[in-house]
Amino acid sequence: MKLFFPLFFLLLLTACAKPPKPVWTELPSSEELVQRLTSTTGQAFSLDGAATVGLTVNGKHFSSQQFLLVQKPDRLRADVLTGFGQLILQLSSNGKELSVFTNTTVPGHFYRGPATAENISRFTRIPLATRSMVHLLLYDPPLIDYQQSTVSTDENGLLLRLENRQLQQELLFDNQLQLVGCRYFSGNELMLEVLYQKFDQEEHFPRTVRLNLFTEKTRATLKFSELRTNIEIAPERFQLKQPAHIPVENLPR
Repeated sequence: MKLFFPLFFLLLLTACAKPPKPVWTELPSSEELVQRLTSTTGQAFSLDGAATVGLTVNGKHFSSQQFLLVQKPDRLRADVLTGFGQLILQLSSNGKELSVFTNTTVPGHFYRGPATAENISRFTRIPLATRSMVHLLLYDPPLIDYQQSTVSTDENGLLLRLENRQLQQELLFDNQLQLVGCRYFSGNELMLEVLYQKFDQEEHFPRTVRLNLFTEKTRATLKFSELRTNIEIAPERFQLKQPAHIPVENLPR
């Protein structure tokens, strides 16, 4: 019995210990990492999920519960509720047309217009084009057209840097070569950072997505509580119907 407790304690420590970080005796080439990227990301073409969303803009924080429909290449719908379950916003884009219902006044307002990044940003506070937002949420960050590429070690894994004359992109891989983040630069200025966390063990799809838009001083965190990928979504789900007795207000073109 005296030996049982020390042995049990040793087994417990072993079970809790994190696997050792690999020592990179030879770094993968940039071509190998790009190939790894294309084989492990971009596998989802659609998403239906419920998420807690935290948004910080210029130091002001907002939180909501959202039901999201996302489908490539550029279809997006968000039904936004307060913490008490009250619907405050419906936003839907079929890639060309944006329709929005706001329910924060009596009566509410219904808007319709082109699905530009400026129009979407008016309601989401995230100034990204629909196509970019869709691909980022579907764990498929767009790659820049690059002329140079380098690979280096990072404190948490590997970093693949892609460059052209105007833009740079950094892709962050963990020690198992799983993409966990990317950064976009204009010149030497960091514009956008996207981090992927809490991966599903079966589908290897992130349950948490963090977006940092530095020039706009905006941060968004999406934590999915329910999530289904690669499902068929009817096209009409991305087109809101005009509510009765509420006129259409045109969004700028």
